[in-house]
Amino acid sequence: MATISPEVPESLKAVATKEARRDGMFAGLTAGLTGALLGSKLLRFNRNQTIVCGILTGALSGYFFTQAFLSSHLAVLKKNIAQQLLDQQQQQTDSSWSSDG
Repeated sequence: MATISPEVPESLKAVATKEARRDGMFAGLTAGLTGALLGSKLLRFNRNQTIVCGILTGALSGYFFTQAFLSSHLAVLKKNIAQQLLDQQQQQTDSSWSSDG
């Protein structure tokens, strides 16, 4: 069986990117706050070190979570598009068999 690798339309890519950015920003914010809290309480950072720790943790976590969410959203879109194409091909095959008989 041939592998179907559909192209995702740009409008759907834009929606997936927007959702991934939103989710990544939320994940980065929570990771930054958690990192700052842990840096302050557990590692006994001073105020400036805590701020830097929170900013770096949030920025890096947000970036990596955004990339992960984007690839996940695009994979789901490709799977759905491939399933629709497969269903359309199956319907065409079924209708050609019924019209032959």
